[in-house]
Amino acid sequence: MRRVWAIREVAEDRVTELARGLGLSPRLARLLALRQVDSPAAGRRFLAPNLEDLHPPQLLQDMDLAVERVLRALGARERVCVWGDYDVDGVTATALLVGFLRELGHAAEYHIPAREEGYGLSAAGLERLAGQGVGLVIAVDCGISDRAPIARARELGLDVVVIDHHQLPEALPEAAAVLDPLRPGCAFPAKDLAAVGLVFNLVMALRAALRARGAFGTGPEPNLRQHLDLVALGTVADIVPLLGENRILTQVGLQELAAGRRPGVAALKEIAGLTGPGASAADVAYRLAPRINALGRLGLARGGVELLTTSSYARALALAREMDAANEQRKAIEQQIFERASKLAEAALQDARPAALVLAEEGWHPGVVGIVASRLVERFGRPVVLLALDGERGKGSARGVEGVHLFEALTASAEHLAAFGGHRLAAGLTVRREALEAFRRRFVAVVAAQLGGAEPARVLHADGPAQPSEWSLAEVAELARLAPFGAGNPEPVFLARDLEVRGVRPVGTRPPLHLKAGLADGARTWDAIWFRQAERLDALRSGRVDVLYSPELNTWDGHTSLQLKLVDVRLSGG
Repeated sequence: MRRVWAIREVAEDRVTELARGLGLSPRLARLLALRQVDSPAAGRRFLAPNLEDLHPPQLLQDMDLAVERVLRALGARERVCVWGDYDVDGVTATALLVGFLRELGHAAEYHIPAREEGYGLSAAGLERLAGQGVGLVIAVDCGISDRAPIARARELGLDVVVIDHHQLPEALPEAAAVLDPLRPGCAFPAKDLAAVGLVFNLVMALRAALRARGAFGTGPEPNLRQHLDLVALGTVADIVPLLGENRILTQVGLQELAAGRRPGVAALKEIAGLTGPGASAADVAYRLAPRINALGRLGLARGGVELLTTSSYARALALAREMDAANEQRKAIEQQIFERASKLAEAALQDARPAALVLAEEGWHPGVVGIVASRLVERFGRPVVLLALDGERGKGSARGVEGVHLFEALTASAEHLAAFGGHRLAAGLTVRREALEAFRRRFVAVVAAQLGGAEPARVLHADGPAQPSEWSLAEVAELARLAPFGAGNPEPVFLARDLEVRGVRPVGTRPPLHLKAGLADGARTWDAIWFRQAERLDALRSGRVDVLYSPELNTWDGHTSLQLKLVDVRLSGG
């Protein structure tokens, strides 16, 4: 895989303005400027996110219609069903809305389709709910492309409110209300909220409307802050940019998550071994979200909503243990598929250098191929489509690279697809078996055209040069002010040159293993860790290397030291 290292550039006058206006070190001011912070006022908002800076939810197009329809259902004691999705964003969005409606005294129901049912609303499912007497369905993290099922619901007298953040189809569904910030003419400034963030906006608007109607009297209003742990879980897991509104919701949500007042969150943290006082976006991404996701990937996503809405810690702990077992099963399945798909990819790259990889095989688990596709992108440096074949169709996931717009590439290949949807860097799709080869040729050609004929490459950005010996522990600790890190606000990465390798070994208990190394900068040696990269052992066996790394504090046996978390390695001068 071709890797390109690029050092980000920024205007020095902006760095100086931020350093003076905010009283920051030049290094931290530079990092802010590199994250598009263009004034001291914007810097203060970035460094101290505040719920008061959230945009009014009423700016979302159709919010008034959604609020009125939900309040009418509450007033008439209609049966309401929240229809979610089986990923973490869909599960948390469902749990948040169900929990809020129950807090208001309404016995809200929910439905999470199993993966074999497929993503989104279905006519059969809506017919079943209508037959059971449900009067309102609220679709969260789905529905924007479900024009036909929603039309069927209208025929049955069943209203549907759509809360979705996915790309818009050519024609919107004729729903009672459609909340999607991507709608043309929608005045809501934050266009990149996860579904759980949109649900939180609906809940804010509902509470405001109920307050205006005197519904709470002299009693306490619902405390919405307690739901922000769910918003943080879903937002981080869905890999939306952690900037602006998402940054505010996530940072405050992580504080709620750290407190662990929700029984399901407390149980999940216990099972995941999170016993410390805080909680980070990395904890969510690598320890909590995978366990919630595992149930959905293996077909049992309802348990995730129950975990996050139950008031019983004993029940929550039992569910968390089920999730942990499912996650172990998921990891084993993932590794098997990864090893097989890697061999197929290597074979495809032997005779040609396709701009993208489209791999398909019988027996792959459709709930796991998305994770594997991400790992293959990291390994082979090009967009990957991974399809689990079953009968006459293949269901799967696509993951992209910088410079490629996956959704547009799939749109250009739509004649060969049974269904698809997604974003720039991630998508889901269904391919008819007889159309697989035609889709592969078309998709690869479209990706090649987007890249302008250039060889796909993984571009790795550094925030600047910094040798390990330049850091003080206080400066490393200061970087935490930029957290939470994630999409749009990556963990700071620096370039160090000409380090001497003093020992390297694989570590870990199961594949993919990590690499542990000693890297010397002059007379001093620093510990370094390279996660999931044991297969690149030879890269660290060289005498002297340049590295991209994130500095972090490592405390062991009461002693705190600098550790280098490696991003990439190359021979010095390479």
